Amino acid sequence: MGHDRRNPYLAAGLTAFAVIAGSLLLFFLLFHFRTVASYLGTIARILRPIFMGAVIAFLLVPVHRWISGLLRDVVPERWRAVRWVKRVTGFLAILLSLLLACLLIYVLLAMVIPQVWQSIVDLVMAVPDYIVGIQNWLRTFLDDNPDIQAAVLSVYSSAAASLEQWLNSDILPNLESVTATLNWLRSDILPNITGVVTGVSAIFLGLFNLIKDLVIAIIVSAYLLARKDVLAAQSKKIVYSILPTRGADLIVNEARSGYRIMSGFITGSLLVSLIIGVVCFVFCSLFQFPYPALIATIIGVTNVIPFFGPFIGAVPSLFLIFIVNPIQSIYFAIFLLVMQQLDGNILTPKVLGGSTGLDSFWVLFSIILFGGLFGFAGMVLGVPVFAMVYSVISRLVRRGLRQRALPEETGEYMGRTGPMSREKPGE
Repeated sequence: MGHDRRNPYLAAGLTAFAVIAGSLLLFFLLFHFRTVASYLGTIARILRPIFMGAVIAFLLVPVHRWISGLLRDVVPERWRAVRWVKRVTGFLAILLSLLLACLLIYVLLAMVIPQVWQSIVDLVMAVPDYIVGIQNWLRTFLDDNPDIQAAVLSVYSSAAASLEQWLNSDILPNLESVTATLNWLRSDILPNITGVVTGVSAIFLGLFNLIKDLVIAIIVSAYLLARKDVLAAQSKKIVYSILPTRGADLIVNEARSGYRIMSGFITGSLLVSLIIGVVCFVFCSLFQFPYPALIATIIGVTNVIPFFGPFIGAVPSLFLIFIVNPIQSIYFAIFLLVMQQLDGNILTPKVLGGSTGLDSFWVLFSIILFGGLFGFAGMVLGVPVFAMVYSVISRLVRRGLRQRALPEETGEYMGRTGPMSREKPGE
């Protein structure tokens, strides 16, 4: 039976071409890295509304599915297969999902922003009293050293007088109302910033671009919610057309697992942070801690960051309470310790469960790595992204061990010094 002799030569030629092309591409990337990074940054800025819309759609998928189920139950069974009924219910599900998200954001902002604003105004207005209190504390602390007391109080009094004059003459009058604040920002602050941001027009242009991107992102999210099943099917079709069936099955299963990890972690983290913020606000209000809304907002927002979040939020919160009442700062520190123990041992395991499956060391590793690369977003998303990678590697390792008839449990390899093969010698 004859064979086509051109096939080996064709395969060798394509392999050589791929190797040469890959080498040239690698050489170009190494020696023109800044140019490539600049082009990638430009593409990322252009596609920013698409990315924002994808994030919005990702967060709204559970809400959209819940509303779709409710609408499907309302529609009589004999009408569910009608095309125009499907389109109407799909449109209503997307519209209600977006309206529900906007309503939730509006309610949260309407509850938080006035309280936070009032807390900031009260904090600024109370600075003179804090200055006097610190001055009295310094005088009492340095009573046994009059020379040091005179030197320290002289410098402190001069700095405090300058700060108090600046607050009374420039800051406090402009915080009496929202109108006065806006006039102050427009007349005094913005003209002084023009040298840094190259004109007030750049600020308004940036604000306009942000609003434009948000509008486009909402439209994109609506399209993605409407076409999510079709896009998922098209992606699967592409994967199965390129890879062997077993490899495609592996990719599809890992994609589903990654989605479950990411969605479960993000929604669970947001829910836990909201609960922590509400509990903190209630506690601070009941025990009359200063600036309850501001402190609860700081604690709730920073709690989104795994591992480091509670510590990041505790430092400014304790400082704000300390300058008002040092004794209350001790009570608040005890409250934070108790709340974090309840959060780490009860609340987070109940809400998140085993959504990541990562050991504490890998959580710390992922936060440090992705936080250093991508900042705050990396600290928030680093854990689920690394959990997805960790899950893929774990599945591949277990598959390889099964093929070699080796144990999959980690405990089997602890303290083991002999050969791992289960085959008998001489076989």
